[in-house]
Amino acid sequence: MIYSLAKANKAIVAIGVDSEKPSADNIINSAIFAKKHGYANPIIVCNKKITTEVPCIVSNNIEERLIHLLASGEVEAAIRGNLSARSLLHIMKSIFGCKNLYRITMMEITNRPIMLAPVGIDEGDTLEDLIEFALRGKKIAEKFGLDYKVGVISGGRHEDKGRSKKVDEMLEQSEILTKKIEEIGLEVENFGIEIERAIESSNIIIAPDGIIGNLIFRSLVLIANIDSFGAYASALPKVYIDTSRARTGFLLPIIFASALAK
Repeated sequence: MIYSLAKANKAIVAIGVDSEKPSADNIINSAIFAKKHGYANPIIVCNKKITTEVPCIVSNNIEERLIHLLASGEVEAAIRGNLSARSLLHIMKSIFGCKNLYRITMMEITNRPIMLAPVGIDEGDTLEDLIEFALRGKKIAEKFGLDYKVGVISGGRHEDKGRSKKVDEMLEQSEILTKKIEEIGLEVENFGIEIERAIESSNIIIAPDGIIGNLIFRSLVLIANIDSFGAYASALPKVYIDTSRARTGFLLPIIFASALAK
């Protein structure tokens, strides 16, 4: 569904490229491929002129230009590419007046789309935030016609209570979170520390916080080479996909952005 929606939309998608970084060529090649195969109409926002069939906008402040293109509606979606997260997110939060982006990453594991949240190291610090992630994930699932089940993970198995104060606190938090998600009408299961079971039967994995979620993402995507579509900033009124600078291919984030754009 993600691929077919992207082709149906062929959205105008801007992607940031710092030409001084090693991943620049990977981003450019991904944009060319996406355009050639009809997934999107990409635009490269770069600090140096690039001669290619994909349009290029040159700017001395790539982060600011990228976000202004998105906010003004000149493009239908934007992707971080290999730009600095700290600088870009500061500009984005200022322009959109948003404190929390609620980034939800989409991965493909055993030929199934699976979401993971929170993945921003500064997100998911409260129970309310984790509940909000579960609600926002449902909207993404509905867009792609997916049945929705939330998998809550924690710091131990249920029988591990008493092994340490930290484990006990994490288990208690996961139990409260599971109950709250259940109360708002979503299908949910508490898998404890067994993420391997959660992945088998859930559409979204809710980690205890953004730091743990980010570590899970890096382990799966950057070490185990699981396919990732990037992280959708679900709190924004526009489509923005966050990407890790360490990734080697950027085609899937372009497809994801185009699929979400309309």
